[in-house]
Amino acid sequence: MGQIVKIFRDFMVALSTLKGQALKYMMYSGLIGMALVGILIWITVNSASWMGMMVASWIPWEWAQQSVFFSVIIGIAIIWFFWIVLKYILLILSGPMLSLASEKLEQQLGMNTGMRGFSFAASTARSVRINMRNLLKELVLTALLFISGLIPGLNLIALILLLLVQSYFAGFGIMDYYLERHFTYRESLKVVYNHKWAAIGLGAIFTILFLIPVLGVLIAPYLSTAAATRYFVRENIQTPA
Repeated sequence: MGQIVKIFRDFMVALSTLKGQALKYMMYSGLIGMALVGILIWITVNSASWMGMMVASWIPWEWAQQSVFFSVIIGIAIIWFFWIVLKYILLILSGPMLSLASEKLEQQLGMNTGMRGFSFAASTARSVRINMRNLLKELVLTALLFISGLIPGLNLIALILLLLVQSYFAGFGIMDYYLERHFTYRESLKVVYNHKWAAIGLGAIFTILFLIPVLGVLIAPYLSTAAATRYFVRENIQTPA
């Protein structure tokens, strides 16, 4: 609970200090997010129907293909899949901008020692590597939990685990905008694991904000990045345990 309280406190500080240069970074990342949401809506409207029919055709039981319950489940699964993919595309495309924003904030906080410095190419490559790894893991775990949710008695447990998985990987991707300047890829995996509840808390904040129409897309990426940066600056982690 300590990690969750700390990351929430850092988010509130980031929110209260939102001004000047921070607004510029927020608008840039937010515009990218809004464009991606528009694309998601278009894809969902134009492909959800035939994708649902295709998935239903894979089910060997005729009663399942005619069941409203399965139609609803398939629809939710398709929307959830697009949401997961959208989230990672946003984290990758916004990566260089949010990494630079994180670096500037760290310098403002007086903790600019031991940093590699911003590099557009390195930041993009790192963001792709981290987020593709997280995307594959999250898709596999989400599929397993969706299947588990169809079993009576496991619905609630599967839903809770699904929310934790979603939040953890979202928080992971955001945290790396700070970690990439201080740790190698493998070191960052250990750091995030040691601070997994902070990652879950951060990912939950990001997800809740992102669900707010229009405004959430604008503010969620930057505020989450600022909260993660403040969290790690205060923790002052030197080497992963």
